[in-house]
Amino acid sequence: MATDIGDGTRTLFWEDRWLHSQRVVDIAPWLYLVVAKRIIKKRTVAEALNEHLWLRDARGASSVRELREFFALWDIIQDVALQPEAEDRHYWRLCSSGKYSAKSAYLHLFSGATQFGPWERTWQTWAPGKCKFFLWLVAHDRCWTADRLARRGLEHPKKCVLCDQEQETINHLLIACPFAGQYWFMSLAQVGLQALAPQPTDLIFDEWWEKAWQTAPEQQKKGFNSMVALGAWILWTHRNGCVFEGLAPCMSRALTVSNDERHLWEMAGARSLSSLSMLITNNGP
Repeated sequence: MATDIGDGTRTLFWEDRWLHSQRVVDIAPWLYLVVAKRIIKKRTVAEALNEHLWLRDARGASSVRELREFFALWDIIQDVALQPEAEDRHYWRLCSSGKYSAKSAYLHLFSGATQFGPWERTWQTWAPGKCKFFLWLVAHDRCWTADRLARRGLEHPKKCVLCDQEQETINHLLIACPFAGQYWFMSLAQVGLQALAPQPTDLIFDEWWEKAWQTAPEQQKKGFNSMVALGAWILWTHRNGCVFEGLAPCMSRALTVSNDERHLWEMAGARSLSSLSMLITNNGP
């Protein structure tokens, strides 16, 4: 809050923004510290200036730094003239109307914050929390794939364990890998969305997800997002089984696990997935 000073009776000398939209603590922080808190909370500008009580409030100033701020504040205050015929006016600087609103405070709080593009698809998609967190790691390239391990000098697979063709990155694993491409087509075909499966030109997972989501029919968007969360999680866990348990890549096993998991999600309340299954049942493949 800023203040247009009038008679000074409704404005606190030490606490409010009345000196060129600044508080005393902004101008004289060390001097402010020597004033008793009980005084800070009640001393008005009218009392401080008309009766010169601010001088008494700051009488504890003794160091060179505090005295320097004392005289600087003195110089500024000499130019202040109260207006006995007018009331003080407090206004909210973040709104053109001068009135406080929670929206303006919220926008100011996040002013300059970094925007996370796929946040809505990630956090508002129906999926278990572990899958959402995994998608958040994917979007920030924080998964411990071979390229990330290599950058830190750690032991890592030389090539993608699912296709044995290229070095593993999270985007390769989830979308560019031939195994992943086949998985997406076959799993999405089960719910009639095979047209949204990634193409050979799709190399970035989040870019493909955004493009496919925009293309999906409106009534199927939520279900598609859950299918993407499920598919990414299945590919990741399938990869981990190959790396840590020595299993061989197996499409039929990945699809079986995917179908079993999808049914569990539907039973747990994923209505958008259930609606996809009902569309296939009612309309046929």
